[in-house]
Amino acid sequence: MEPTSEQAPQTVQARPEDSVLAAEPAGEAPAPPQEPAAEPPPRPSYSEFTLPEGVTLEAAQLEPATALFADAGLSQEQAQKFVDLALAREAHAADQAAQAFVELQNRWVAEIKADPDIGGDRLGPALAAAARAIDRLEVPGLREALSFTGAGNHPAVVRAFVRLGQMLSEDRFRPTAPVAPAPARSPAEVIYDGTPRGSADGM
Repeated sequence: MEPTSEQAPQTVQARPEDSVLAAEPAGEAPAPPQEPAAEPPPRPSYSEFTLPEGVTLEAAQLEPATALFADAGLSQEQAQKFVDLALAREAHAADQAAQAFVELQNRWVAEIKADPDIGGDRLGPALAAAARAIDRLEVPGLREALSFTGAGNHPAVVRAFVRLGQMLSEDRFRPTAPVAPAPARSPAEVIYDGTPRGSADGM
C-alpha cells in the first residue's frame, strides 16, 4: 500500500463580526428635524343665532354658551345646532308644564261638578252665590287673581266662596261698621264687674 500522507486539520479563525458581543455598537440614528409648532387657530366668534319666531334671548343668556362653543372650536353652523336643541328642550318642558296645569284644572272642575253639596243641579246657584261673595268683598283684582292662578277652580276655594255667598243671602254676614270705643274701666270695675269693693252695693 502506498503511504498516505496525513492531512493537517484546518483551523477556522473566528472573526469579530461573527460574535454578537464583539460587534461594535452602531451609532444612534440622527433625530429627525423638528417642525415648528403650529400656531393655534384663532378663537371663533359668532354672529346672531337664528331663533324661532317670538323667541328672544338676551346677550347675557347666550354668553356662557358662546364661551363653550368657542372653547370647543365650533363653527357658526355647529353652534346653531346646539342653540336649536336647547330651545327645543325648553319649549317641550314648557308645553308639558302647561298641559299638566290644564289637566289639574280639569280635575278640579270635575270634582266641583260632582260635589254632592254644590254640584249637579246646585252648581248654577252655588256659583252665583260665590260670585256674589267676591263682589261683596270688594277686593280689587281678586277675581283676576283667582282666574290667573287657577285657584278659582280649586274645590276648597270654590266651596268657601259659595258658603260665604250663602251667608250673605241669609243676612248672616255683614261687614262690620265702625264701633265707638268703650269707655275706659278701672281695674276694680274689671275685676268686680263694675262694682268696686267697699262700695255700698258691694257690702
